Amino acid sequence: MPVIIDSAANHAYPFAQAKEETMLKVIMATDTYWPRINGVTVSIDTFRRELIKSGVSIMIFSPEYPSKEGVKYSNHPHIVSFKSGDVFRFASIGLFFDREDQLILPAERFRMFAKFDEIKPDIVHIQTEFMAGIISKSYCRRRKVPMVMTCHTYFEQYIKFYLPFLPQKWTLDYSRMRTAKIYNEADIVICPTLSMKGVLEDYGVKKPIEVIPTGIPKEDFAGVSKDRERNSSWVFKKYPQLRGRKILLFVGRIAKEKNIDFLVETVRNLKPDFPKIALLLAGDGPYREELSVKLAGEGLEDSIIILGYVERKMLKSLYGAADIFTFASKTETQGLVATEAMICRTPVVAVGIMGTKEVMNGDNGGFMTGDDVGEFTAKVSLLLTDKKIYEAKSREAFIYSQQWTSDKMAKKLLAVYRSLV
Repeated sequence: MPVIIDSAANHAYPFAQAKEETMLKVIMATDTYWPRINGVTVSIDTFRRELIKSGVSIMIFSPEYPSKEGVKYSNHPHIVSFKSGDVFRFASIGLFFDREDQLILPAERFRMFAKFDEIKPDIVHIQTEFMAGIISKSYCRRRKVPMVMTCHTYFEQYIKFYLPFLPQKWTLDYSRMRTAKIYNEADIVICPTLSMKGVLEDYGVKKPIEVIPTGIPKEDFAGVSKDRERNSSWVFKKYPQLRGRKILLFVGRIAKEKNIDFLVETVRNLKPDFPKIALLLAGDGPYREELSVKLAGEGLEDSIIILGYVERKMLKSLYGAADIFTFASKTETQGLVATEAMICRTPVVAVGIMGTKEVMNGDNGGFMTGDDVGEFTAKVSLLLTDKKIYEAKSREAFIYSQQWTSDKMAKKLLAVYRSLV
């Protein structure tokens, strides 16, 4: 039987308690969830928390994450701060090219079907395209349950990094065809940005597509003081050598598709003018070991520090302690970490491609650049040297971030759910 990680309590919902028939039951099916840390997990958890506040019963179907030698998952408690809804774990298998990830075993189809029938969901919201999604789609077709799918990943840009031994034209054509087929099976598709919506439409997705970014949970980033964090953040206690230095920050997976080498080159360019510059990489991933060897070989290990995974509750202190959030990824569907930095009053310098371009919409909260290291370096240098511009961008970042809060985005998703039942 599937393992229940956190069970529902008899929770008093904020509204419609006397009208049980109005309470939506939604199952979110995903191939990635806590303790796995990535943008999909954060998105699911963020919407889950907000929807529970609105009286929606949310249940998660996800893989088990067995302990593995050499793999350090987050010490996240695996439950959210609300005691409504369940997380059900199903037996899984690891991926040969990424030891952190797990996929639900095909044989778990029967147990998933049984749990679906027990819960009798009003809607199934599929968050990933792999086994959890495949089994859930099969169930929805058989039982005529409305199906929502979220597009979190721009596979056309990812596949070349994970399957480099295959002909590029073949992999691009296949990823486009497969993406269109997957999302045309949904009743409604959710994507985080207009640019990603355009990509899906170009692929041939004909189903309705709603643009709903994840948004930022305000309570997760409340009370940040840059002056306080620059003096007393946990990062200075753990790395005392960082005190008094200019700090750049990246938050995300340590993977080649995140374009981290671009940031490394930026640091090289900055060092003549800022010899004590430091770039902190908060995250982990398949490129970490290779990157560490590269940094040591170039004598950059003191200037570029890989922090590993950072607990979510500790992120706001890290964002606050940083002078600038630097982000060069060209594969983001939404670039949520940029808005997290902004709500902590940290200006952003980012390559303006895909989701990041739409989130910043120009130079809001920092500077958006082209895919050019020289231009990127110049904008970072400007913020580090011009105090008036820096303070203006810091204020602007906080104000601009308010339109990206998760409560507003959850209301849009709830409207989509209600349109289907």
